Amino acid sequence: MNISEILSLILFIVLAIPHAILSKLRQKFSRKYARTTVVALPYSPFCEKVFWAYDRCKVPYNMRAVFQGFFPTTLMEFSAASVPIVVERGGRVVTDSKDVLDTLATEGHSWLYPAKFPVVREVEAGFGDAFGKAVARIAYHHLFSTEKGNALLRRIWKVQVSPIEKLLCNPLYPAVRFAMIGGLDIPQGLPGFVATVDDVFAGVSSLLQDGRKYLAATPQMSAADVTFASLAYPLVLPDEKAAVFASWDDDLPEGFRHEVLKRRESPAGQFVLRLYKEDRHV
Repeated sequence: MNISEILSLILFIVLAIPHAILSKLRQKFSRKYARTTVVALPYSPFCEKVFWAYDRCKVPYNMRAVFQGFFPTTLMEFSAASVPIVVERGGRVVTDSKDVLDTLATEGHSWLYPAKFPVVREVEAGFGDAFGKAVARIAYHHLFSTEKGNALLRRIWKVQVSPIEKLLCNPLYPAVRFAMIGGLDIPQGLPGFVATVDDVFAGVSSLLQDGRKYLAATPQMSAADVTFASLAYPLVLPDEKAAVFASWDDDLPEGFRHEVLKRRESPAGQFVLRLYKEDRHV
């Protein structure tokens, strides 16, 4: 660790202790929400999957943005491994995006898993946690390893968080970056992550060869489409996500721009761009 990381870590520890205590108190005396609330990193692909499903189903919800600097202690409040964390009006807590979509389907939103197309679940299963995590790790590798990328991440982490958290972002950034690099298995795990993403993109591109509009050949978008597009978006950069993540027009690190361009030019990447443009805000 360098001196800036050491000083940042000291600040992180000083702030994390009271925040952890607050999280434990919130856990013990859980707050009641007037409507469904998604506890989320605004740019998270797995959170985007939930946002998209709720928006499409016209489900009213609030979003409680998680500051990356307080991410571990926020998870403590809900005994969750990651986000999204969905707190329903009745107090039920759901900590897996797949369970959120399943719940919506049981509530009558049949477009997610239409009965006449059981293949939707089979196709969707190919876009599991391993794919989503591989996409995120590739993006983090390119952003953490360059000056341009670190500048972008500091901007991204300030989106929709509180004014105090925005002020804390820059001083806490070195410590959080140091911790995340070790936890994400980068760069040593990068070849495996790239291989995982290559395989999924190739499979999707193959499905699209027959001219189908949606991945399971359904007449309208299904859970398979939402899942793939949401998890893939950080390596495609649709304009519709520029407000919370990065844009093709940003000053991207060269390695990241090359990675995104490769994905964008594939049939799978073109599918993601079209789905965001035509179906994200319908």
